[in-house]
Order: sequence, then C-alpha cells, then structure tokens
Amino acid sequence: MALTNDLCVIIPVHKPVPSADEIISLSAANVQLNAYDCFLVYPDGMDTSLYTSLYPELKLKLVNPEWLSSIEQYNKMKLRLDFYNLFSKYQYMLTYELDAYIFHSDFEGTGALNFDFIGAPFFEGYWDTKPGAPLAKGCNSGFSIRNVRSCIRVLSSMNKFRFGWWIYKIFLSHSSKLRIKLNELTNNKYEIYISGKFGFYFADFHLNEDLVWSEIVPQLFPEFKVADPMSALKFSFEYNLKDSLRLNGDKLPLGCHAWYKHLNFWKHYINIQDLT
Repeated sequence: MALTNDLCVIIPVHKPVPSADEIISLSAANVQLNAYDCFLVYPDGMDTSLYTSLYPELKLKLVNPEWLSSIEQYNKMKLRLDFYNLFSKYQYMLTYELDAYIFHSDFEGTGALNFDFIGAPFFEGYWDTKPGAPLAKGCNSGFSIRNVRSCIRVLSSMNKFRFGWWIYKIFLSHSSKLRIKLNELTNNKYEIYISGKFGFYFADFHLNEDLVWSEIVPQLFPEFKVADPMSALKFSFEYNLKDSLRLNGDKLPLGCHAWYKHLNFWKHYINIQDLT
C-alpha cells in the first residue's frame, strides 16, 4: 500500500506561539511524519510563521475560527461532516495534537490501520484512573488514527436517527425513573435511545468526541470498528504508563499522548533536557 498517499496528518493549533514542549512534539512529527501530507489546522487569521519555520513542509489548512475557539468547539469540530470532507481524498487521518509524541511511523506494523478509530486505550476511571486499574473500552483521540471514509459514512447517515431523538425528547428526556426502568426491562439493549446519548448530533449536547467515536458511534453503526485495548496499546500510551509498558511487553508504542504531564516517566524515552 502506498500509505504516504492514503494517510494525512492534522496538527490542530489555536495560538501563534508554540510552547517549549509543543516544539518538542512538532520536532518529532517533522522527523517521523515528513513523508506524509501534514496539515497545520489553524483558525483563519492566525499567524503560522513560527510553526512553518520549525517544520517548513507543513501544509496550511485554515478553518472557521469558531471551530478552534474552545475545547468544546474543538470537540464539535471533530464531529462535523464538513471537517472530514476537507480531507476526503485520504483514507486515514492521524490526529497529532501538540502534546503527542511519535517514536516511529510503522503504522501497518502496529496494526493501526485495521480499525476505524484507534488511540491510547482508556483504563477504568479514565483520567482519574489508578495504577493497577483494568483496561476499559475506548480510545483517546489526541494521538489517534481514524478512517476518514468510515467517519464520513457515519456522519452522513446520522439523520436516520432523528426520529428516535425526537421520541426521546418528547417521552423520556424529563423522566429519569422511566429511563432507568426501560433500561432494566431491556437489559440496556436500547440504552443509546433511552438515554438519548446520540443527542450530540441533534442538539446542544456534549460528550468528548473520543467517547462519541468509542462508545456511541459503534452502538449506532456496529460495523464501525474501534480498536480493542491491547491493540490500542501497541499504538499509543496515555494513562497508567508503567502498566501500559508492562502490558505491551515492555515495548514502546508507536507514539503517546499527554507526555508532558508525565515527565518522570517519559524523560527516559524523550529528550526533554530543555524542559528540566
């Protein structure tokens, strides 16, 4: 497979001056990802000169400033059909937020392309997880790959669930007792309808976009394949790093997310001397 033509990299930014740790992340991308089309996704009107001076081959992709105006809007951007349509010529999209780090680029060797969505696996407790917690369903999107065409198919088909959304709004949204009872009676089989969690598409309702792609979309579209936790560990670490390394056979993944929050661990694998 000529993967260099099939995979694009998006590097979302919202401010004109990168921090020291973001420069380290960008430098790693420059080393490992320069064979691919790497897009700096930035709000219209922002000066990008510092980024392109560090990574001259970056392609510039300006977007509506509102899309990157807050964490909330950024999450909504990653659930917008028009966002994915910007990259519809590619089959795969690597999201590389500038708190990510990439060690190598053997995407096929890690099995990352076998899924519609893959990122660092969650542990039970998510961001409040404790050492020794078991792995949980779902993947973080800060350093992730998604199948662009699969995402476009999902978002293009959401309107068929509009009737179910209205049923929820009319009959269930104001009755927690009824929702709980229906979930008990149906063994949570229709939880996606009973709880109205697919309201992220139809109303001003918010879930982190990685939870939407990990948990909500597969319930609506069973063919949408999210990486299992052990496969996800080969691709990326974020939480419970010592446990992650052990579970991955003491091997580093392809990359990681939120490394700057865990310098005591990552200083052994990332050159962070300028930060210490």
